[in-house]
Amino acid sequence: MKKKITGMELFEKGEQIFAPCVYDCMTAAAAEKSGFPCMMLSGGAIAYSMDGQPDMAFGTLDEVITIVEAITNCTNIPLLVDFDDGYGESPAVIYRNVKRLIRAGAAGFTLDDSTGHRGFERNEYYIANPDEVNPASLDPAYKTINRENWLSKIKAAAAACEGTGCVCIARTEAGPSYGMDEAITRCVLAKKLGAPMTTVCGGMMDLAMGTRVAEKDLGWKMWPDVIVVNGKPCVELEDIKKLDFNLVTMHVFEKAALYGMIKYGMEDLKEKNVVYSTRHGMGGLSDTEQKELISMRRR
Repeated sequence: MKKKITGMELFEKGEQIFAPCVYDCMTAAAAEKSGFPCMMLSGGAIAYSMDGQPDMAFGTLDEVITIVEAITNCTNIPLLVDFDDGYGESPAVIYRNVKRLIRAGAAGFTLDDSTGHRGFERNEYYIANPDEVNPASLDPAYKTINRENWLSKIKAAAAACEGTGCVCIARTEAGPSYGMDEAITRCVLAKKLGAPMTTVCGGMMDLAMGTRVAEKDLGWKMWPDVIVVNGKPCVELEDIKKLDFNLVTMHVFEKAALYGMIKYGMEDLKEKNVVYSTRHGMGGLSDTEQKELISMRRR
C-alpha cells in the first residue's frame, strides 16, 4: 500500500475538496475508484448500515474504531471521520479517544457540541411533528452542550493531533438553538484553541448564510453536505469556493447502494437467476477492475 497523505497535507494544497460520505469498505473502495481525493465516514450512514434506522446515537467508540481500521487498511485515500461528540465528556477522555482514532488511521475528524442523547430528542420530534419538512431547523432537534465545555474538548482534541497531521474539525450545531452569532463565535474560539478547520452545522442552508460565516476568521472551513432543494443544489461549489470553503461533503453511496441492490434483487428474483446481475457491469469498469474492487485485497 502506498503512503497516504495526511489530512494537513490534503488541505494545505489549497484546493476545494469534494468528499463523499462512506460507511464500510465497499463504499470506501467505490469512493476511491470513482476518483475522489478523500472521503468522510458518516455517523448517519453507519447508523442506517448497522442499526437500520436514523442516527439515534447508539454507536460506540469501539464500533467506529473498528470501521476506521477496516477502511484505512484497504484504501489509499485519506479518511475523515464523523466523530460526533468524541464519545466522552471530559477533556482527558477526549484526548485518549482522539489518539485511538488517529492510531486507527483517521486523517481528520469532526468533533461537535451536540449532547450524547441528541438522537432520541430528534426522533421524538419527528414522531410528534410528522408533517414538519425540516425539523432539523427547530430548537428541539439541536440541543448542544455549553460553549465552555465544548471548547475544552476541542482544546484536548487539538492537543492529541499535534505532530500527527490529523485535522481536528470543530463542528457546532448551536445555530438553531442559540443563533448564528453564537455558532460563529464558537468556531472563532475553536480555531484559536488549535482546530485548523471549523464548520457550522444546522442553519447554513444557502449562499447568504455561507457568506455571513465566511466573514469571520474560522480557519479552513467545511460546508456540511450540499443538499438538493426542489431539484437544485442549495449552493454551487464554485460559489462557495470563492468564500474559501475548503471541504464539501455529500451523501450519495448510501442511496446508490440501496437502489442498486433493490434493482438487481428485483430483476434476479423475477428471472429466478443471476443473469441480470451478471450482464450489467459496474460503471463501465473493466472485468479486471471489477474483480479488484470486489475482492477488496489489502494493498
